[in-house]
Amino acid sequence: MEGLITQNYKRVYVYKNFLRILSVFLSFMVVVFIFYNWKDILAVYDTIEIHWVVLGFGCYVVNYIFRGVRLKLLTGSKLRFFSQAFHFSILHGFFSYLLPLRAGDISLPILLKATGKIDLKEGVGVLVKLRVMDFTMIGIFTIFGAYFGARMISSTVRGLWLLSGVVLTFFWFGFQKIGKFGNYLLKNKFKYEFDISGLLKTNLTEFFVTALIWISVYASQYCMVRSLGLDFKLSEVIFLSSIQLPLQMLPVQGVANSGNHEGGWVAALVLMGFGTKQALQFAIASHGVLVIYVALLGLLAMITGNRKVVSFFEKPMIKI
Repeated sequence: MEGLITQNYKRVYVYKNFLRILSVFLSFMVVVFIFYNWKDILAVYDTIEIHWVVLGFGCYVVNYIFRGVRLKLLTGSKLRFFSQAFHFSILHGFFSYLLPLRAGDISLPILLKATGKIDLKEGVGVLVKLRVMDFTMIGIFTIFGAYFGARMISSTVRGLWLLSGVVLTFFWFGFQKIGKFGNYLLKNKFKYEFDISGLLKTNLTEFFVTALIWISVYASQYCMVRSLGLDFKLSEVIFLSSIQLPLQMLPVQGVANSGNHEGGWVAALVLMGFGTKQALQFAIASHGVLVIYVALLGLLAMITGNRKVVSFFEKPMIKI
Protein backbone atom coordinates (compact mmCIF):
# COMPACT_ATOMS: atom_id res chain seq x y z
CA MET A 1 0.00 0.00 0.00
CA GLU A 2 2.79 2.41 0.91
CA GLY A 3 4.49 1.69 -2.42
CA LEU A 4 1.26 2.42 -4.28
CA ILE A 5 0.84 5.74 -2.48
CA THR A 6 4.45 6.67 -3.31
CA GLN A 7 3.92 5.71 -6.94
CA ASN A 8 0.74 7.81 -7.19
CA TYR A 9 2.51 10.75 -5.55
CA LYS A 10 5.31 10.52 -8.12
CA ARG A 11 2.80 10.46 -10.97
CA VAL A 12 1.04 13.57 -9.64
CA TYR A 13 4.42 15.27 -9.14
CA VAL A 14 5.51 14.52 -12.72
CA TYR A 15 2.11 15.63 -14.08
CA LYS A 16 2.21 18.95 -12.20
CA ASN A 17 5.79 19.61 -13.30
CA PHE A 18 4.77 18.92 -16.90
CA LEU A 19 1.95 21.47 -16.60
CA ARG A 20 4.34 24.01 -15.09
CA ILE A 21 6.84 23.57 -17.92
CA LEU A 22 4.12 23.77 -20.56
CA SER A 23 2.67 26.92 -18.96
CA VAL A 24 6.09 28.58 -18.87
CA PHE A 25 6.62 27.58 -22.50
CA LEU A 26 3.32 29.15 -23.58
CA SER A 27 4.19 32.41 -21.80
CA PHE A 28 7.67 32.37 -23.33
CA MET A 29 6.33 31.91 -26.87
CA VAL A 30 3.97 34.86 -26.44
CA VAL A 31 6.84 37.04 -25.17
CA VAL A 32 9.01 36.00 -28.15
CA PHE A 33 6.27 36.92 -30.62
CA ILE A 34 5.76 40.30 -28.94
CA PHE A 35 9.52 40.96 -29.05
CA TYR A 36 9.72 40.36 -32.80
CA ASN A 37 6.41 42.00 -33.72
CA TRP A 38 6.04 44.83 -31.22
CA LYS A 39 5.77 47.52 -33.93
CA ASP A 40 2.83 45.77 -35.60
CA ILE A 41 1.13 45.28 -32.23
CA LEU A 42 1.63 48.95 -31.34
CA ALA A 43 0.07 49.84 -34.70
CA VAL A 44 -3.11 48.06 -33.54
CA TYR A 45 -3.09 50.12 -30.35
CA ASP A 46 -2.57 53.34 -32.35
CA THR A 47 -6.02 52.91 -33.90
CA ILE A 48 -7.78 51.73 -30.75
CA GLU A 49 -11.12 53.40 -30.01
CA ILE A 50 -11.05 54.53 -26.38
CA HIS A 51 -14.82 54.92 -25.98
CA TRP A 52 -15.26 51.21 -26.77
CA VAL A 53 -12.52 50.34 -24.23
CA VAL A 54 -14.27 52.38 -21.52
CA LEU A 55 -17.65 50.89 -22.35
CA GLY A 56 -16.12 47.41 -22.27
CA PHE A 57 -14.69 48.08 -18.80
CA GLY A 58 -18.13 49.22 -17.63
CA CYS A 59 -19.64 45.91 -18.81
CA TYR A 60 -16.77 44.08 -17.10
CA VAL A 61 -17.60 45.79 -13.79
CA VAL A 62 -21.32 44.98 -14.20
CA ASN A 63 -20.34 41.34 -14.72
CA TYR A 64 -18.72 41.32 -11.27
CA ILE A 65 -21.67 43.05 -9.65
CA PHE A 66 -23.81 40.13 -10.83
CA ARG A 67 -21.12 37.66 -9.71
CA GLY A 68 -21.30 39.22 -6.26
CA VAL A 69 -25.08 38.81 -6.26
CA ARG A 70 -24.70 35.16 -7.26
CA LEU A 71 -22.08 34.49 -4.60
CA LYS A 72 -24.36 35.97 -1.96
CA LEU A 73 -27.19 33.70 -3.17
CA LEU A 74 -25.01 30.57 -3.26
CA THR A 75 -23.78 31.15 0.29
CA GLY A 76 -27.28 31.53 1.67
CA SER A 77 -26.90 35.31 2.20
CA LYS A 78 -24.17 34.72 4.80
CA LEU A 79 -22.07 37.45 3.21
CA ARG A 80 -22.43 41.21 3.15
CA PHE A 81 -22.73 42.26 -0.48
CA PHE A 82 -20.20 45.04 -1.10
CA SER A 83 -17.42 44.29 1.41
CA GLN A 84 -17.56 40.51 0.98
CA ALA A 85 -19.55 38.97 -1.92
CA PHE A 86 -18.65 41.66 -4.47
CA HIS A 87 -15.04 42.02 -3.31
CA PHE A 88 -14.46 38.28 -3.06
CA SER A 89 -15.81 37.75 -6.58
CA ILE A 90 -13.43 40.37 -7.95
CA LEU A 91 -10.43 38.98 -6.06
CA HIS A 92 -11.27 35.44 -7.12
CA GLY A 93 -11.37 36.57 -10.77
CA PHE A 94 -8.17 38.58 -10.28
CA PHE A 95 -6.15 35.70 -8.81
CA SER A 96 -7.64 33.10 -11.17
CA TYR A 97 -6.68 35.18 -14.19
CA LEU A 98 -3.21 36.28 -13.16
CA LEU A 99 -1.82 33.18 -11.42
CA PRO A 100 -0.58 30.30 -13.60
CA LEU A 101 -2.00 26.74 -13.59
CA ARG A 102 -5.44 27.91 -12.34
CA ALA A 103 -3.81 28.27 -8.91
CA GLY A 104 -5.97 31.31 -8.16
CA ASP A 105 -9.20 29.27 -8.19
CA ILE A 106 -8.63 28.10 -4.63
CA SER A 107 -8.67 31.75 -3.49
CA LEU A 108 -12.50 31.74 -3.35
CA PRO A 109 -12.89 28.93 -0.78
CA ILE A 110 -10.08 30.47 1.29
CA LEU A 111 -11.64 33.93 1.20
CA LEU A 112 -15.02 32.46 2.20
CA LYS A 113 -13.39 30.55 5.07
CA ALA A 114 -11.77 33.78 6.28
CA THR A 115 -15.22 35.18 7.11
CA GLY A 116 -15.66 32.54 9.84
CA LYS A 117 -19.17 31.81 8.53
CA ILE A 118 -18.33 29.28 5.80
CA ASP A 119 -16.00 26.29 6.20
CA LEU A 120 -13.58 25.18 3.48
CA LYS A 121 -15.73 22.27 2.30
CA GLU A 122 -18.75 24.53 1.77
CA GLY A 123 -16.53 27.05 -0.01
CA VAL A 124 -15.23 24.36 -2.37
CA GLY A 125 -18.83 23.31 -3.03
CA VAL A 126 -19.73 26.90 -3.97
CA LEU A 127 -16.74 27.02 -6.33
CA VAL A 128 -17.74 23.75 -8.04
CA LYS A 129 -21.35 24.87 -8.45
CA LEU A 130 -20.57 28.26 -9.96
CA ARG A 131 -18.06 26.70 -12.39
CA VAL A 132 -20.61 24.13 -13.57
CA MET A 133 -23.23 26.89 -13.95
CA ASP A 134 -20.77 28.95 -15.99
CA PHE A 135 -20.00 26.07 -18.35
CA THR A 136 -23.70 25.49 -18.92
CA MET A 137 -24.36 29.16 -19.67
CA ILE A 138 -21.41 29.29 -22.09
CA GLY A 139 -23.04 26.32 -23.84
CA ILE A 140 -26.37 28.12 -24.20
CA PHE A 141 -24.70 31.18 -25.73
CA THR A 142 -22.58 28.92 -27.96
CA ILE A 143 -25.77 27.41 -29.42
CA PHE A 144 -27.10 30.94 -29.98
CA GLY A 145 -23.89 31.94 -31.76
CA ALA A 146 -23.87 28.78 -33.89
CA TYR A 147 -27.43 29.46 -35.03
CA PHE A 148 -26.69 33.00 -36.22
CA GLY A 149 -23.24 32.08 -37.51
CA ALA A 150 -19.91 33.78 -38.18
CA ARG A 151 -18.20 34.86 -41.37
CA MET A 152 -16.19 32.40 -43.46
CA ILE A 153 -16.76 29.32 -41.28
CA SER A 154 -17.64 26.08 -43.02
CA SER A 155 -20.73 23.98 -42.34
CA THR A 156 -18.47 21.41 -40.64
CA VAL A 157 -17.09 24.02 -38.22
CA ARG A 158 -20.61 25.32 -37.60
CA GLY A 159 -21.80 21.76 -36.83
CA LEU A 160 -18.93 21.13 -34.41
CA TRP A 161 -19.54 24.54 -32.84
CA LEU A 162 -23.21 23.69 -32.33
CA LEU A 163 -22.35 20.25 -30.92
CA SER A 164 -19.90 21.77 -28.40
CA GLY A 165 -22.65 24.15 -27.29
CA VAL A 166 -25.08 21.27 -26.73
CA VAL A 167 -22.45 19.34 -24.73
CA LEU A 168 -21.67 22.36 -22.54
CA THR A 169 -25.37 23.15 -22.06
CA PHE A 170 -26.04 19.68 -20.66
CA PHE A 171 -22.86 19.72 -18.56
CA TRP A 172 -24.84 20.88 -15.53
CA PHE A 173 -27.52 18.22 -15.90
CA GLY A 174 -25.09 15.49 -16.94
CA PHE A 175 -22.82 16.19 -13.97
CA GLN A 176 -25.75 15.60 -11.64
CA LYS A 177 -26.56 12.27 -13.30
CA ILE A 178 -23.11 10.68 -13.01
CA GLY A 179 -23.79 10.13 -9.32
CA LYS A 180 -21.13 8.21 -7.42
CA PHE A 181 -18.54 8.69 -10.16
CA GLY A 182 -18.97 12.46 -9.87
CA ASN A 183 -18.59 12.21 -6.10
CA TYR A 184 -15.38 10.24 -6.64
CA LEU A 185 -13.99 12.87 -9.04
CA LEU A 186 -14.65 15.70 -6.59
CA LYS A 187 -13.20 13.76 -3.67
CA ASN A 188 -10.10 12.96 -5.70
CA LYS A 189 -9.73 16.64 -6.68
CA PHE A 190 -10.69 18.43 -3.47
CA LYS A 191 -10.37 15.67 -0.80
CA TYR A 192 -13.98 16.17 0.32
CA GLU A 193 -17.09 13.99 0.11
CA PHE A 194 -19.90 15.67 -1.85
CA ASP A 195 -23.45 14.81 -2.78
CA ILE A 196 -23.52 15.84 -6.44
CA SER A 197 -27.31 16.02 -6.73
CA GLY A 198 -27.62 18.20 -3.63
CA LEU A 199 -24.60 20.33 -4.51
CA LEU A 200 -25.87 21.29 -7.97
CA LYS A 201 -29.49 21.97 -7.09
CA THR A 202 -30.40 25.42 -8.29
CA ASN A 203 -33.34 27.74 -8.74
CA LEU A 204 -34.53 30.22 -11.35
CA THR A 205 -33.00 33.18 -9.53
CA GLU A 206 -29.49 31.66 -9.59
CA PHE A 207 -29.96 30.67 -13.24
CA PHE A 208 -31.19 34.16 -14.18
CA VAL A 209 -28.29 35.90 -12.41
CA THR A 210 -25.80 33.57 -14.14
CA ALA A 211 -27.39 34.55 -17.48
CA LEU A 212 -26.91 38.24 -16.60
CA ILE A 213 -23.26 37.54 -15.75
CA TRP A 214 -22.58 36.07 -19.16
CA ILE A 215 -24.58 38.70 -21.03
CA SER A 216 -22.25 41.23 -19.36
CA VAL A 217 -19.15 39.16 -20.24
CA TYR A 218 -20.11 38.91 -23.91
CA ALA A 219 -21.02 42.60 -23.98
CA SER A 220 -17.57 43.41 -22.61
CA GLN A 221 -15.93 41.13 -25.18
CA TYR A 222 -17.97 42.79 -27.96
CA CYS A 223 -16.83 46.26 -26.88
CA MET A 224 -13.22 45.09 -26.65
CA VAL A 225 -13.38 43.60 -30.16
CA ARG A 226 -14.92 46.79 -31.56
CA SER A 227 -12.24 48.89 -29.83
CA LEU A 228 -9.61 47.10 -31.95
CA GLY A 229 -11.39 48.10 -35.15
CA LEU A 230 -12.91 44.67 -35.84
CA ASP A 231 -16.44 45.11 -37.17
CA PHE A 232 -17.88 41.85 -35.76
CA LYS A 233 -21.48 40.88 -35.23
CA LEU A 234 -22.47 39.77 -31.74
CA SER A 235 -22.75 36.15 -32.94
CA GLU A 236 -19.16 36.36 -34.24
CA VAL A 237 -17.94 37.63 -30.89
CA ILE A 238 -19.76 34.70 -29.26
CA PHE A 239 -18.02 32.35 -31.73
CA LEU A 240 -14.65 33.81 -30.78
CA SER A 241 -15.46 33.69 -27.06
CA SER A 242 -16.85 30.14 -27.22
CA ILE A 243 -13.38 29.00 -28.30
CA GLN A 244 -11.34 31.33 -26.09
CA LEU A 245 -13.24 31.32 -22.78
CA PRO A 246 -13.25 27.53 -22.11
CA LEU A 247 -9.46 27.55 -22.59
CA GLN A 248 -9.24 29.75 -19.48
CA MET A 249 -10.55 26.79 -17.45
CA LEU A 250 -7.68 24.48 -18.50
CA PRO A 251 -4.96 23.66 -15.92
CA VAL A 252 -2.34 24.66 -18.50
CA GLN A 253 -2.20 28.44 -18.16
CA GLY A 254 0.64 30.91 -18.22
CA VAL A 255 0.88 34.07 -16.15
CA ALA A 256 -2.14 36.32 -16.79
CA ASN A 257 -3.67 33.60 -18.99
CA SER A 258 -0.89 34.00 -21.54
CA GLY A 259 -1.03 31.34 -24.22
CA ASN A 260 -4.65 30.33 -23.59
CA HIS A 261 -6.05 33.72 -24.59
CA GLU A 262 -3.90 33.95 -27.70
CA GLY A 263 -4.61 30.34 -28.68
CA GLY A 264 -8.38 30.84 -28.52
CA TRP A 265 -8.33 34.13 -30.44
CA VAL A 266 -5.99 32.85 -33.15
CA ALA A 267 -8.02 29.65 -33.66
CA ALA A 268 -11.28 31.60 -33.98
CA LEU A 269 -9.90 34.36 -36.21
CA VAL A 270 -8.12 31.92 -38.54
CA LEU A 271 -11.37 29.97 -38.95
CA MET A 272 -13.01 33.30 -39.84
CA GLY A 273 -10.49 33.96 -42.62
CA PHE A 274 -7.73 35.98 -40.91
CA GLY A 275 -4.06 35.24 -41.49
CA THR A 276 -2.25 33.59 -38.56
CA LYS A 277 0.16 36.48 -37.93
CA GLN A 278 -2.61 39.10 -38.12
CA ALA A 279 -4.80 36.97 -35.82
CA LEU A 280 -1.99 36.74 -33.27
CA GLN A 281 -1.45 40.50 -33.36
CA PHE A 282 -5.11 41.11 -32.60
CA ALA A 283 -5.02 38.38 -29.93
CA ILE A 284 -2.11 40.02 -28.09
CA ALA A 285 -3.63 43.49 -28.44
CA SER A 286 -6.95 42.29 -26.99
CA HIS A 287 -5.08 40.50 -24.21
CA GLY A 288 -3.45 43.76 -23.23
CA VAL A 289 -6.85 45.45 -22.93
CA LEU A 290 -8.23 42.58 -20.85
CA VAL A 291 -5.21 42.58 -18.51
CA ILE A 292 -5.88 46.29 -17.87
CA TYR A 293 -9.49 45.48 -17.00
CA VAL A 294 -8.47 42.67 -14.62
CA ALA A 295 -5.63 44.60 -12.97
CA LEU A 296 -7.58 47.84 -12.56
CA LEU A 297 -10.63 46.24 -10.97
CA GLY A 298 -8.53 43.85 -8.89
CA LEU A 299 -6.36 46.62 -7.50
CA LEU A 300 -9.43 48.73 -6.72
CA ALA A 301 -10.87 45.80 -4.78
CA MET A 302 -7.64 45.44 -2.82
CA ILE A 303 -7.54 49.15 -1.98
CA THR A 304 -11.16 49.33 -0.88
CA GLY A 305 -11.17 45.98 0.94
CA ASN A 306 -7.81 45.87 2.67
CA ARG A 307 -8.99 43.91 5.70
CA LYS A 308 -10.34 41.16 3.46
CA VAL A 309 -7.08 40.93 1.57
CA VAL A 310 -5.17 40.61 4.84
CA SER A 311 -7.52 37.80 5.83
CA PHE A 312 -6.87 36.10 2.52
CA PHE A 313 -3.10 36.13 2.94
CA GLU A 314 -2.85 35.48 6.68
CA LYS A 315 -5.85 34.01 8.48
CA PRO A 316 -6.53 31.05 6.13
CA MET A 317 -2.89 30.05 6.27
CA ILE A 318 -3.18 29.09 9.94
CA LYS A 319 -5.51 26.14 9.48
CA ILE A 320 -7.11 24.68 6.38
